[in-house]
Amino acid sequence: MKSNNSQSASTATQELHRRVNERFGVLPNFFRLSPETPEITEKLWGFAQAAYLDNPLPSVFKERLFVHLSRFCAVRYCIARHAGFLIGLGRPAGDKDARAANIVDVVKLLRRPLPRGPELTSRLLFCSKCQAPLMEMPGADTQMEDGIFSLASHVFLQTADAPGCLDALERLLGTVRLQYLLLFLAFVRAAHYWTRVHPEIQFEDDIKQLLATHEALASCILNDPEASTDKITQSILDELPALRMKADKAIGLLASIVDSSDDAIISKTLEGVITSWNAGAERIFGYTAKEAIGQHISMIIPRDHLDEETSILARLNRGERINHFDAIRVRKDGTKLEISLSISPVRDSAGKIIGAAKIARDISERKRFEEALRESEFSARLLKVQDEDRRRIARELHDGVGQLLAAMSMNVAEAAKERHKLSSDAARRIEENTALVQQASADIRTVSYLLHPPLLDEMGLSSALKWYIDGFAERSKMSVVLKMPPDLGRLPQDSELVLFRIAQECLTNIHRHAKGSSAFVRLSNTGGKLAMEIRDDGQGIDKELQTQIASGKAVGVGLRGMRERVCAIGGTFAIESNENGTSVLVTLPLLRGIPAGA
Repeated sequence: MKSNNSQSASTATQELHRRVNERFGVLPNFFRLSPETPEITEKLWGFAQAAYLDNPLPSVFKERLFVHLSRFCAVRYCIARHAGFLIGLGRPAGDKDARAANIVDVVKLLRRPLPRGPELTSRLLFCSKCQAPLMEMPGADTQMEDGIFSLASHVFLQTADAPGCLDALERLLGTVRLQYLLLFLAFVRAAHYWTRVHPEIQFEDDIKQLLATHEALASCILNDPEASTDKITQSILDELPALRMKADKAIGLLASIVDSSDDAIISKTLEGVITSWNAGAERIFGYTAKEAIGQHISMIIPRDHLDEETSILARLNRGERINHFDAIRVRKDGTKLEISLSISPVRDSAGKIIGAAKIARDISERKRFEEALRESEFSARLLKVQDEDRRRIARELHDGVGQLLAAMSMNVAEAAKERHKLSSDAARRIEENTALVQQASADIRTVSYLLHPPLLDEMGLSSALKWYIDGFAERSKMSVVLKMPPDLGRLPQDSELVLFRIAQECLTNIHRHAKGSSAFVRLSNTGGKLAMEIRDDGQGIDKELQTQIASGKAVGVGLRGMRERVCAIGGTFAIESNENGTSVLVTLPLLRGIPAGA
């Protein structure tokens, strides 16, 4: 019976050796354990296949990383054997199609130091600037490979920088590839331990020959200053006091920043229980830290928005970050406010997600400003449409109705030529119709010009203003003085239209409401800006209306329209009024030169 067991164990061992040799192209002593325990070697081979050989990471990448990490193992078997795989003594990661490296490249890899301090910081900075996740794993001896190897080394050795390096690797590789990398690191760690507790594992003959014939390679493998685990461990221990001091300072600085931030900075568990609450959160939400910590985050979420928290927690559990998510929240006093949320998962030292940190910014004021801006822009468009309609109607009146009246005038004139043949009554009606048609033509022309004077487009603001004010003075029987630079020249079309409409609106208001006898209109160059002042000697604006104007509230279509016209092109609009009259002052950016002091 015992003989049969031994024979069975021997057969199993031979079969395992065959499979290992078929995969690697050689039979490493790593898998040549005593035949009494073939099932253990079988399990070790299964682990090697799952975590190393069949791991979907690229073969050469895995083999180079295996060699790089094996520098930190005091026993030199793994680094020597896997360096042999790289240069063609066997197959890199068991891949028969992988290209062998040359000795020079392997020596360069073996001399790559473990970056610490500023050197590690530079790798982290480089990786943070790379587009992520990577479309494909990096090639051999590239800057990206160096960066990933550096981060993976600190995770492998579990240095003080391991958590930050793990986060950087997750960003670069994504969740799935990171897990395959961690599985690979676990096998390398197991391989190092296996060789340390099995001193009977010796170099194979091909490796002995390799080291005997390549002095530089042998020196890197056998005399590597990073080789002693004890040295690395002691080095890390020596660094810990300084690292703790830096960490304490960083934590103190971070606490100060968090506490002084205007934003609400809150942490919570994955169940939604609040674990920290800064001064910004107290100010924004109205709850003190004592009142908030230990409570569920739903205390600040409206009932009709509770489903948002469920979605947020689900995304955090998947490791997602949520950036600039606009939401509605509730203050302690019951008032609602609009906030912008940024939420990140919080991990423990092992990389497990244990909670979330969120930054909430009160954007109520920004929303009000955006709404006001939108209203000002719907208004600006409306004014533009209104101006276009005025121009169109003016053109239709002038070209359409005007021409129709002209045709009627010609027909009446023709009939008038025959009035000696008509009765005196018929002749009189013809003369009356002739006068009516002429009056209608004049009125249509005036209305057309008031809607949009052709002079404004053809000759500019100076001519249009002079024409309008002359006509206004005649119609209103008011005295109006116009003063402006003699060589004003042309201004941008928008500026000319705005100033003409302001003058038109103001003079109309003066005639209707001021109960004065005169008005004054002046354009001038003031401090590099074009200013237009319109004032009257009337009764002034009542104090209630002045209060509304000063507060920026809606005060009627006319005044609101004037203000919005001016603001739309970057100008300012102001009104001053007392019992002696009213003054309207408009300033616009001066885009064309006007003689100073005009």
